[in-house]
Amino acid sequence: MDKATEERVISEAFDVVIREYIDFVNKQVGVYMDALAGFAGHHVRVERQIHRVQRPVKSGVNDKGEQVVVWASYEDPTKPDVIHNRIIRATDYLKANSEGGSNAQQHSQAVLVFLFTYWEDEIRPRLAVSKNIELQEIRSDIMGDLRILRNVILHAKGIIYYDKHKDLKKLNNMFAVDQPLHISYENMHQIFVLIKQDCARMLFEWLGVKDGPAQPGDIVDIAIQKGRR
Repeated sequence: MDKATEERVISEAFDVVIREYIDFVNKQVGVYMDALAGFAGHHVRVERQIHRVQRPVKSGVNDKGEQVVVWASYEDPTKPDVIHNRIIRATDYLKANSEGGSNAQQHSQAVLVFLFTYWEDEIRPRLAVSKNIELQEIRSDIMGDLRILRNVILHAKGIIYYDKHKDLKKLNNMFAVDQPLHISYENMHQIFVLIKQDCARMLFEWLGVKDGPAQPGDIVDIAIQKGRR
């Protein structure tokens, strides 16, 4: 195999690895959205149960002088369909499953750690091998920011102090200094977009595209089309 052919084979492998990571990111987007839907569903069901328990429609005193309260129910009281997996106040449960609540925060943090770990341990080394370059030469500002967030989540109890915040390149306006990370839905969407844009940048550089119909910074989503077998 001559040098030109060898370089071409290596470059083709680079394309495959980038596509694999884009596909992985898209899967995390789907899991994240499904999780948010699940949290919202839990919130609605428990909120409805609270109304069932706390909605009196009639009260009075019976012949024995006892207070009698009639409650309305939105569900069949003979089929509560309750799964008892923990003891928690209903108000705390609703708060945890509300939009931007602790469940959404924990899941968002887990997704970010997973995205970076897969990039750093699996994708980045393979990209370096495919281009026959040193690992440090595979650079990405957004993945560098995720490295910082990963360390903050795992080693600083989710609080991003100034010494870490100042090193953020893409996400420096997203989080407050010396405060716990709060990752909104909009934040997660923007992070997903930035990752895909950087994947597009690397693909464009590999392909030698400089004046394409779209620039990496204009891309908001990338889908991987797979041929039928």
